[in-house]
Amino acid sequence: MRGNFTRGIPAVLVLLAAAFSAAAAAAAEPYPSQRLTLIVPFPPGSATDSVTRHLAESIRSATNVPVVVENKPGADGNLAALAVLKAEPDGYTAFVTTNSTQAANVSLFNSLPYDPKTDFAPVAGIMTIPMMLTVKPDFPAGTVAEFVEVAKKRQKPLSFGSGNTSSRGAAELFRFREGIDLQHVPYRGMPQALTDLMGGQIDCVFADPASAQGLVQDGKLRVLAVTSSKRLETMPELPTIAESGLPGYELTAWVGVFVRAKTPTEIVTRLNSLVTAFVNSPEARKYLVAVGATPFPSTPQELGAFQETDTRRWAEIVETAKIEKK
Repeated sequence: MRGNFTRGIPAVLVLLAAAFSAAAAAAAEPYPSQRLTLIVPFPPGSATDSVTRHLAESIRSATNVPVVVENKPGADGNLAALAVLKAEPDGYTAFVTTNSTQAANVSLFNSLPYDPKTDFAPVAGIMTIPMMLTVKPDFPAGTVAEFVEVAKKRQKPLSFGSGNTSSRGAAELFRFREGIDLQHVPYRGMPQALTDLMGGQIDCVFADPASAQGLVQDGKLRVLAVTSSKRLETMPELPTIAESGLPGYELTAWVGVFVRAKTPTEIVTRLNSLVTAFVNSPEARKYLVAVGATPFPSTPQELGAFQETDTRRWAEIVETAKIEKK
């Protein structure tokens, strides 16, 4: 018995040593070393989806690991947020999302199934992007002032489609500031809203340039103004809404990368470097400007501070425009 016991000790030690060696090897493995999944809360064809696919290719080229983009639209991004929270906090599932899930939804919903601040860790900013007041080519108004006049003369409210919370927030703030009545029609994403706009099911959409510019260039849609404080480089002839009779009006969306809270700091730092390298690349900057966006590189700390500020801003927008919560 004693002999068997003493002979068993080396075997146990060997097993323990092997286990520790495997753990050490895994810990020493560079990140990322396996498939990385980027979850997007909007459908293919949206601005967030488009920039995420460019980001995926950049990370794939830099690391030689597979990068997959998963679209999980619905519930203003809440479905995608929950999907991210089901993953391990190991950096291999990242959330490429917007102010919808990380700032606005706190004020737009009576309750959320997640906490944007405590359930996620900010990684890096990607871009900021305005909305454009978009109508059909035959809409009987060529300016914001004429649009307001049409809205006031109509017996029933003009309808506006929204593909995300920024789209809706821009319209609701515009409605309140102009003192007009607009009927909200929600969509799962911007492409669907613009399809119905072209089909005449709705009257207007506050759309992001990435989704609408091509349709405008093809003559399928027309733009009256942009919601940013400055004109777009790609459409300098397009006035801002502030220039068009609403001084101080401004609303822009933003896109950034988040991971689950408690993801190791060194992984967050590495992922930040990969995202920031993409945003600062000449190719990305050319692409972002072309789609009406502004590059928004940041540290995790800067993105977190920006998120807090924007959360307060959205609370003010919802309160000011008296947007009904869901």
